[in-house]
Amino acid sequence: MLSTFFNQGEISLRKRQTKSGQIFLFIIILVIGALIIVGLLSALSGRGRNSPTVKEVLWLVDGQEVTSSTLGKEVEARITIVATEQYVGSIVVRIKKDVSMWFDKDFTVSTVPVNLAGGDEETLRVNFTPDEASSGGLGNLRGYFVEIEFQATRSTWDMENTYPPRLKVSD
Repeated sequence: MLSTFFNQGEISLRKRQTKSGQIFLFIIILVIGALIIVGLLSALSGRGRNSPTVKEVLWLVDGQEVTSSTLGKEVEARITIVATEQYVGSIVVRIKKDVSMWFDKDFTVSTVPVNLAGGDEETLRVNFTPDEASSGGLGNLRGYFVEIEFQATRSTWDMENTYPPRLKVSD
């Protein structure tokens, strides 16, 4: 009789432990599932929307369009973009140093908030003064170029990897 009582208590305890273990496992699975769904929605939120297109990028020195400049002269990068549909967000313009056979380096970074309707055109201007002349050889500076990041759509545009349109700088 006493052993039956303990066996029933043991069985009841095992059932409760099993049931609480199953509930705990179910909660863990729900939390992991929720995190995966939030991550996917976040990753896909910028997709499906088109980034504005880069219509034109010009280098200007003293108001004149150039393909090369001299060291110490102020240069204006003038970027014209066109929205293919509504675009609300920031555009990051990076003037980068093109280093031969090595990683390119940010030289000047400018972030511009924009609110464009489809078909709108926006001109962005970034001024900088080159601090290094272009030279040949491995690991040396080839010149400067523009990279544009459309943050709302998580996309980037890089200037073509030729000279011109990239900017050469002489001593």
